[in-house]
Amino acid sequence: MIATPSPIAFSIDRDTGGFRFDGALVIEPGACSIEVEPRVQALIMRARDHGNGYRWLDLAGLSFGGRPAWLSLGFHDGALVRASWNVRLDEVELQDGWPTREAIDAEIAFVRRILTEEMGIVPGAQPWGEVWSHFDAKGFLAANGIRYR
Repeated sequence: MIATPSPIAFSIDRDTGGFRFDGALVIEPGACSIEVEPRVQALIMRARDHGNGYRWLDLAGLSFGGRPAWLSLGFHDGALVRASWNVRLDEVELQDGWPTREAIDAEIAFVRRILTEEMGIVPGAQPWGEVWSHFDAKGFLAANGIRYR
């Protein structure tokens, strides 16, 4: 049997908005993509270049608050300017292959609890940017993210 690697936990630093992976690797706001990409190479599921200065690295094999998670790092002109993530809860209810509104609300409540209780971050404006976790009606999904100043 092949052992699956344990997910790498990520968190957000309350003071800087930077990302920590298993408490060690830090990616700060404004970090250069050419420096970040080799450090997260093993986690990259997909890279998306929009051809307009925006490039995204989608990372898998992660956890947030102890639950499986995916993180997308958004770079503009090579600098980290945003990030978004989603968390999979065990109790996710699907309807025609899509999460129900109740499942989406559960993810939002979970992310907000982890942000506030474990990381000391209240969604909203921060000295280094903005953090959100809310229902996106257009995409019908949980929207969790950071935009840096």
